[in-house]
Amino acid sequence: CFEQTSSATYPNVLVLEYLQRSGGGNPSIELQAQTLIRLGYQKLLTFEVPGSPGGFSLFGEPPAETMLTAYGLLEFGDMRSVAYVDPDLLARVVTFLEGRQNIDGSWIAEGYYTGDGSVALDGSLAATAYIAWGLADAGYADGSAVYAAVDYLQANLRELDAQTSGQTG
Repeated sequence: CFEQTSSATYPNVLVLEYLQRSGGGNPSIELQAQTLIRLGYQKLLTFEVPGSPGGFSLFGEPPAETMLTAYGLLEFGDMRSVAYVDPDLLARVVTFLEGRQNIDGSWIAEGYYTGDGSVALDGSLAATAYIAWGLADAGYADGSAVYAAVDYLQANLRELDAQTSGQTG
């Protein structure tokens, strides 16, 4: 599934990125990591949901999940610093996420659950912060979706502070 493939692929991306930046890499280790990343990337592509371009789900079947797709954007964004990532894929993911954004700049936490199966927090604040971070981190910080999300988060800062500090009301 998408999560298992990411659990095997994403660490290789991060390690290879570190090795390349630090100059402490071993060519055979870097080659092995690049091979595993390419295989992981190809497998991750199979989880893009047909009929929902840019949207991903655990097994590539409808419905596409917003939060999982945002995680994929973070992974693909990091991956492109060490391996080829199709720019059209990134554009589809961004378009998918932008299409799921509410008029007020928020996102609903589709696909983000607690261990007991209930939706975590109130959903929209955490989802909006996470997806905006994913878009910004992947190089889309200047997009209207991120600006709208930041406006939404700033307007709801008091509520966000109350949730993160455990206060109510």
